[in-house]
Amino acid sequence: MKSVETLGKPETEAAAGDGQIELRGVEKQFGSEAIALRKLSLTIRNKELLVLVGPSGCGKTTTLNILAGLERPTAGEVYFGGRLMNDVPPEERDIGIVFQSIALYPHMNVLENIVFALKLRKTPEEVIRERVSSITSMLGIQQYLKRNLHELSGGERQRVAIAKALVKRPQLFLLDEPFSNLDADMRRQMRAELVRIHRQLETTMVFVTHDQEEAMSVADRIAVMNKGELVQLGAPLDVYYRPANVWVSRFIGTHPINLVDISLDSAAAQGQLFGPSGPIVRVEPFTYERICKATSERRLIVGIRPEFLSLSRIGEVDGWGLRGEVFTRQVLGDSILYELRAGENQLLCLSSSVGEQFAPGDAVNIEFNWPRAN
Repeated sequence: MKSVETLGKPETEAAAGDGQIELRGVEKQFGSEAIALRKLSLTIRNKELLVLVGPSGCGKTTTLNILAGLERPTAGEVYFGGRLMNDVPPEERDIGIVFQSIALYPHMNVLENIVFALKLRKTPEEVIRERVSSITSMLGIQQYLKRNLHELSGGERQRVAIAKALVKRPQLFLLDEPFSNLDADMRRQMRAELVRIHRQLETTMVFVTHDQEEAMSVADRIAVMNKGELVQLGAPLDVYYRPANVWVSRFIGTHPINLVDISLDSAAAQGQLFGPSGPIVRVEPFTYERICKATSERRLIVGIRPEFLSLSRIGEVDGWGLRGEVFTRQVLGDSILYELRAGENQLLCLSSSVGEQFAPGDAVNIEFNWPRAN
């Protein structure tokens, strides 16, 4: 979607460097018809936390499995720090993985699970002790080392799984929806833990989730995927405020974006934007002119987030906007989500609960923050 007003310079890729991971034109096909990835090209920066987000079946987990070496691409190339990895087995890739299902050995206690891979590598005991002490203190599980797994909660077991992966000090840490089986409070805690761990360890992380709220809360950058393709890549707020298309604008965001179908008529109509049933929005002439200069299209779909609408009572403010009616409202603590009806349009407005409040049935003037529209 094209922004009515540019919110900042577009993000540029970082220069290639040690530790950078690249997927170049990667494709993956299962059987004769099932295409999981379509020409995926993606650069993962050294030491960043990249989140792959998208609906089920979009190719997120397939991408993670290719990075891990658990799947081989049908076409394309994978590079770790400039080294071609297509034929390198998982055990030689210097990675740590945490899956949705907690992969721990039930017959071992916490400490035995954590150090198992290090002992297989014949890591010196003093190194094992130092790493275990550091990682378990960071995750707050040092007091559970002698416990059996059945004595731990779900969140504690997930911490053990993370410690088991991180204690190897991997170059790349992969997480495949690791918090989806936890309750809401525990998920929030684990997200905060993940961000803190990433900051302390400075390890490259790739996190897969279908939960866009989770993606927004932890990512340095988000890669939005759909139907096996990369749709948009950028910082969370860039993706949120400047979605690449209508699909991304609908997928990203706790509350659905408002989409209004408008047309730009002749110069005689300046000051009004027209919808299917006639004039719907009154705008300042300079705003109308700016929109006309931003695009050569005469028919537009304008997207604007609920928090960028404001309400006033009819007659109290002679402002620009759209007249409508409050249909429902939901009190969300420090804010109120209003569902509005204005002719054929149904809109959402997220307003502070501290200010003036409106009840269902109230006639209101709906004003758009046009610089924030797309």
